[in-house]
Amino acid sequence: MTKIVHIITGLGSGGAENMLYKLLKHSNKDKFNYRVISLMDEGIYGSKIEDLGIKVYCLNINKKSIFSSLIKAKNICKNTDIISTWLYHADLFGFVVAKLFLRKKLIWNIRHSNLEKDANKSSTLKIVKLNTILSKYVDCITYNSNEALKNHLKIGFANKNSKVIPNGFELDKFKYNVGARMRIRKELGLNNEKVIITIGRWDIQKDYYTLIKALNELKKQDVKFKMVMVGTNLDYSNNELVMLINKFDLKDKIILLGRRNDIPELLSAADIYVSSSLGESFSNAIGEAMACELPCIV
Repeated sequence: MTKIVHIITGLGSGGAENMLYKLLKHSNKDKFNYRVISLMDEGIYGSKIEDLGIKVYCLNINKKSIFSSLIKAKNICKNTDIISTWLYHADLFGFVVAKLFLRKKLIWNIRHSNLEKDANKSSTLKIVKLNTILSKYVDCITYNSNEALKNHLKIGFANKNSKVIPNGFELDKFKYNVGARMRIRKELGLNNEKVIITIGRWDIQKDYYTLIKALNELKKQDVKFKMVMVGTNLDYSNNELVMLINKFDLKDKIILLGRRNDIPELLSAADIYVSSSLGESFSNAIGEAMACELPCIV
């Protein structure tokens, strides 16, 4: 049995976390033994992963605990065969553990394609620059799209053992459901207007400012619509988002639902999916919307 430790920056509501969970859920447990290390807390997916019978270690890392966290991770990984890391900070952290401490096989999973300065935090780009140098020592680097591979090679990532593995989708779960459509539309008070939906956390990459401006253009043209926004921090406690909506006088046109667990049902209730992201390597949300038979504007 192959022993694999997955190291990920956190276990919140992002696409990488979702894909790690699906990978663990559908893997052959007779061939692979997994453990998971979160550099942060257990987030949303920690308990779900433990429900699969997989041990999750949360390091809750901060500036003062970086070295002690590396030692903890080293001890967790010392008997493993492969260390697999997700997201740039975990890639760097995992490199230290796998290559400097333990001499283990290391896989980086890269799920990001837009490396422009205006679409990323400066701290993230600094990590990417360092990872560019280290990439030639990594045993395998996987990307979830050809675009992600191309953009990383362009900035100097090594092409040694690069693999493109597209995202997978649970089509038994994401499919159009007319009963759910009627139920959700009643819950949200939706009538005959066109219902537009977007799903994703509040993040600079998602470029919600452009989305709000586009909705304002629809309003100017007297289009009857409701915009449903779903995801972490897409709720009325997000003052920046609420101020943006009020700036364009769209409060009667937009419904903020925050994080929800009934995504397939919400997609079934909508008429159009829209993504305003500055860059998606391979969007889970768009793929799920397509599986639910929604036309997508991207």
